[in-house]
Amino acid sequence: MNARLPLAIALLFGASFAAIAQTPPATPPQPAPARPAAVVRAAPSADPNAVVQAALTVAQLIDQGQTAQVWQGASPVARAAATEKQFVDGIATRRNALGTPVSREWTSVSRNLVPAGGNVPAGAYVSARFQTRFSTNRVAEKLVSLHYDDDNTWRLAGYTIN
Repeated sequence: MNARLPLAIALLFGASFAAIAQTPPATPPQPAPARPAAVVRAAPSADPNAVVQAALTVAQLIDQGQTAQVWQGASPVARAAATEKQFVDGIATRRNALGTPVSREWTSVSRNLVPAGGNVPAGAYVSARFQTRFSTNRVAEKLVSLHYDDDNTWRLAGYTIN
């Protein structure tokens, strides 16, 4: 497991996070070109299976009522967007109306590099989408996003239910 991985993350996400906290692929040395500040540094490739597993772990922890622990292990990007109370209450409001999850299938995995200056903090993100059926016979789409943090570790950046 990545030595820089905080204990809270290690306890929350276990081996699935470690699997996607890979080092960048080696590239031949080249002179560093002048780069504008808005350029996003490249993140390592992320195994789609590990992304799905890490996102599934987040969803399961939230299903088990451990939303506060998820927020505590999240990326600074997520923690800057909402307080712990806002994160927990926002998810509980949407989540509790749906009932108990009965089934969940992942539908997509994506990777995005977000430049500076937009509505979303700049950086590298990976996301997994799930379609979840609940005991109320309602179906919802969940999106779990991870951000590649400055310490070269993927951490939770966002969780939404539609």
